[in-house]
Amino acid sequence: MAEKKLLKNGVVIIHDTDDTARGVRADLLIDGDKITQIKPDIGSSAGVTVIDCTDKVIAPGFIDTHRHMYNIALRGRHGDDLLPDYLVKAKVAISATVASGLRSIYGYCFNGRVDSWSPFSLNPSFIAPFALDALKRLASSAPFGNGRITLGVAFDGWFLPKDMIVSLFQNIKTLGIRHVTTHNSSSPPGRPTSIETMHSCGVLTPDSTVILAHANNLAPNDIKLVKENGAYLSSTPSVELQMGMGTPICFDPARDVQANSSLGVDCHNVVLTSIVSEMRCALAHSRSMYNDKFRAAGKMAAQINHTVQEAYALGTIQGARAVGLENEIGSLAVGKKADIIVFDALAPSMICGAQHDPITAIVMHSTPGDIVMTFVDGILRKDAGKLLPMQITSEDAEVVGVKDTMISWSDVTRNLLKTQESVQARLKKLDLEAAKKDACTALGMDTSIITSKL
Repeated sequence: MAEKKLLKNGVVIIHDTDDTARGVRADLLIDGDKITQIKPDIGSSAGVTVIDCTDKVIAPGFIDTHRHMYNIALRGRHGDDLLPDYLVKAKVAISATVASGLRSIYGYCFNGRVDSWSPFSLNPSFIAPFALDALKRLASSAPFGNGRITLGVAFDGWFLPKDMIVSLFQNIKTLGIRHVTTHNSSSPPGRPTSIETMHSCGVLTPDSTVILAHANNLAPNDIKLVKENGAYLSSTPSVELQMGMGTPICFDPARDVQANSSLGVDCHNVVLTSIVSEMRCALAHSRSMYNDKFRAAGKMAAQINHTVQEAYALGTIQGARAVGLENEIGSLAVGKKADIIVFDALAPSMICGAQHDPITAIVMHSTPGDIVMTFVDGILRKDAGKLLPMQITSEDAEVVGVKDTMISWSDVTRNLLKTQESVQARLKKLDLEAAKKDACTALGMDTSIITSKL
């Protein structure tokens, strides 16, 4: 498809300066990887591919600030799991992300290493000797995919000695890596929280880009540090509510950190891979909590608690702010990257809603199947509701066991099912109940508080 693409006769979602989104009847011109015009009746010319968007809603791509991409082969296993159940069950990954067409921050993870699966035990040396060298090699080639894929760090080892953490992140800073993400959790009484440790080690600062995943039940001093240092929280409501992690922080009335919040799917082997679903879940839970207070007093609330607009902002422009890319993505504006999704306004779930209020239609009624086109960096990646083939290198084709370097979705599905079969076979050899207990202990969870009754 030509470098210039003109999306005509659609309803374009525009964010105002206060983050309110609205639909306007307009055309949108893409030149290369950027949006160059948004206005009614843009004229066409030679070299421009015209795409009819009559009865379509043209919207910014959603921003997911916390997702475990490897989870897909485990789908179907965790629908009834709590967190302890779930716990048991670098280069090629970047190549795959580049080929997919995604815009992504790849979180290189300093994981604890497993010495034994049965019984479960972690290597006492949390950071593998090769880990920093591997990160340095990746950083020397970053960014990837014409700048779509940048390198970040995922780290949960805040219990390590302070000098080790400081040294590690000094090295990371010299590599030009600015994105850091971590699973935020509470600390045992008397110990600093992970946020306090990040701050004291110079990781959480006003010039850092830090995303704290989950962050349910933040202490007052943690909230203060988050706001003072401009950190963001990635709320994953569906997983958090299922797995007993607490009230989603994005709309938690006791903590007032909505302005520093964004949304993520987290484990897409547990829930639907949809930021819209997370918007709905956050809204429904917060509204239910709010209404319950009135019901308990024999009253009825006079107004709704939290709005569709607030939820939509969490999954678009606030997500872009969380990753420090609000000037490039998260909304549709001239000069921004052409990361665009196009909804069918006549789809069964969208009809009438899209014509009355497209924002409400997207947040409250849309499904992933209603997205008929997707552009990333101005490149069409989904058309007529179908994912388009992607180009991979010959080296990657050899790794995944395919002959052609042009990969279709059917090729991907075959390989995913092979991976799932392999994983399932290995899981059958494990004592998952024993592994659950050992994994919880190794990760510092107090298993004595797990009970079936109160």
